[in-house]
Amino acid sequence: MRETRTGGKGRDLPHPKPVSKIELPSEHGRLRLILTVLFLVIGAFFIAYGVANLSSKDPGWNEIEVNSSELNCGGDFVFLYCLGKDGASAKTENKELTALYSDAAEYAFQMFTNDVGYENVHNIYYISRHPNEEMEIDDVLYKAFSLIRESGDRSLYLAPIYEQYDGLFHCTEEYQAVEYDPYLDQEVADYYATIARFANDEQMIDLELLGENRIVLRVAEEYLTFASENEIESFIDFYWMKNAFIADYLAEEILSAGYSRGCISSVDGFTRNLDHSGETYSYTFYDRTDSMIYPAANVQYSGPSGIVYLHDYALNSEQLLFYVYKSGEIRTPYLDAQDGFCKSACSDLVCYSSEFGCSEILLRMLPVYIADTLQKDSLAELAGEEIFSIYSENGRICYNDAGCSITEIPPN
Repeated sequence: MRETRTGGKGRDLPHPKPVSKIELPSEHGRLRLILTVLFLVIGAFFIAYGVANLSSKDPGWNEIEVNSSELNCGGDFVFLYCLGKDGASAKTENKELTALYSDAAEYAFQMFTNDVGYENVHNIYYISRHPNEEMEIDDVLYKAFSLIRESGDRSLYLAPIYEQYDGLFHCTEEYQAVEYDPYLDQEVADYYATIARFANDEQMIDLELLGENRIVLRVAEEYLTFASENEIESFIDFYWMKNAFIADYLAEEILSAGYSRGCISSVDGFTRNLDHSGETYSYTFYDRTDSMIYPAANVQYSGPSGIVYLHDYALNSEQLLFYVYKSGEIRTPYLDAQDGFCKSACSDLVCYSSEFGCSEILLRMLPVYIADTLQKDSLAELAGEEIFSIYSENGRICYNDAGCSITEIPPN
């Protein structure tokens, strides 16, 4: 939620398209929380009543930063909090929140990383590399696996694809991309398709929940043989989705300690607003026309919420999550679990709810966004579950929340 101004990029922005309300089919049109596509490069939405001097620890809005020398996920998030409200000591709250947030950021990294192993810790790294071994895991991971199982999504099992595909975002020359992009190389496409077939077959791989935080990652002998022949070590990975689950964990840790006058947002599109005070917040809805990203409208909202913003373009610090070819074609991290190809039904889609956290919203919207075309009836079904959406279509901002408050941004 740190203030971000697009004008600092040194380029003129195009004239924003007109804002129109597009009614999507829905039987549930009651007033709900207002949210839109967040420019979440560094948590970019603006607090309506003003955020000044975020580095200060005086009473008012401040950024709470991780204070730790250990590996942590703090670099992926911005946590803002209104210190010293209702007579509380801003200094004391800052000290307590810094310690709480630092511990939570360390723990979240430790649990969800697929890159680092820890002694006597059953995290994603350990689970992924110990198939067919029954073990006890921490509650945060068990809850995450339970949500995924309930959703039916199989993206968790694309780990071998993620490991190779991620190299695309580190390419400096286009010829290098052939090794990672299934759209460019049939051999890569065939390999991804093989992994996807394994991933979608519960007889080949499945994470079994045994109750009381005990699990076993079942992997069939056929898949183990294939993995050995292809030097595959990792079988599960949250990859780009992990920050949705981490955002929820961080939010719940802060709330459970009695702090609610704040908001946590990740650099890649996941936000939890904790504030029950009724204060009004405002932030900017961005859109893309070809290679130009521009502010299209302001949005106001209030109240606790979960927000997920998926988009097919990079926003500043997200450069390592997207790859743009000279032709203008864009590759995203949003891979279809059915074939391992990246897909986006539209340029940007935000889904939000006052009823659900980021991880639950994400799992419900995945089949809508990671698709060849946008199915508006699916968005209407989500609205019936109290998950509302906003997206852009041919320059118009479309939404299915009757209480949505959007104001067009005048051209510069």
